[in-house]
Amino acid sequence: MIYMRIFLFLFILVFLTSCKTNNLEKVQKTRDNIAATRTEFAQNNQEKLEAISTLAAGTDYSLSQITNPPVQVKTAMDFNTRILTITGNPNLDDLQKIKEITDLLNSEIEKEREKGKKTLKLKDEEITDLRVRQKEIQDKYEQQIKGLEIQATEVAKKADRLQVTVDEVNSYLGLGGVFYGLKRFFTLGITGIFIFLILFLVLRFAAATNPIAGAIFSIFEHIAAGAISLIKGIAPKSVDFSNLTSSFEFTRYKNTLDCVVDTIEHLKNVESKTGVSYSLKDLRVELDKNLNDSDKKLIGELKLVNQYD
Repeated sequence: MIYMRIFLFLFILVFLTSCKTNNLEKVQKTRDNIAATRTEFAQNNQEKLEAISTLAAGTDYSLSQITNPPVQVKTAMDFNTRILTITGNPNLDDLQKIKEITDLLNSEIEKEREKGKKTLKLKDEEITDLRVRQKEIQDKYEQQIKGLEIQATEVAKKADRLQVTVDEVNSYLGLGGVFYGLKRFFTLGITGIFIFLILFLVLRFAAATNPIAGAIFSIFEHIAAGAISLIKGIAPKSVDFSNLTSSFEFTRYKNTLDCVVDTIEHLKNVESKTGVSYSLKDLRVELDKNLNDSDKKLIGELKLVNQYD
């Protein structure tokens, strides 16, 4: 009994630990995905700040080319300087590119201005991509947060159900584990037997018309034969108590009886055709010729049992 309790406790412990590990792995994977999404979001924000910084530097470069700027331009330049203070200065390559675009847009030559517009359009596409990417990252982040909430709820529900099982196992000074194991064993056993019976009955009726079902049903017949042989080996007299006869004994008696009946019928036919009467002695002689040693031995056993000798 004590070993059964230890086994059940270890089984439940491993089961609970595996469930907990699987749940924690799922939650941890979701958390890792959220962390990666946050990194993407931060990278996107950084790229937007760099784009703002580059455009602010271009604005400052363009306004600085005005000779004797009015006060409104100076105010705009002051605001732009503060923008650069927040975003930081762009790197040298971006600064050089925005200056080239500014020079093209401010050029008096129409062809250069058109070239500047095309280059600025490419810059606009980069900014649009940043905004679209931000929306995608935001949507993904919200979905991951919802998924984490759902997983947390599922983990909590499973924990509640498992806690009920743990309480049941720990009840009655630990004997609840024995009751729980027996109940679980019988529940699964009855379910398995019920499913087996359904399959057995379906195959039993289908075997009469379907050769494939018949072949499958023969597997059940071999299993049943093996079970009967096992029972007979363990408890030999159980076959007698159940009023069942083995195929070997049945065949043995049947063969002897067939031989006796065939001999009698043969003499009757000869007698009816020839008119010659046969005595009991003639019948015994004929039987002695037709019966083999096994048949004679069986008849001897029957005579001995019925006390004819």
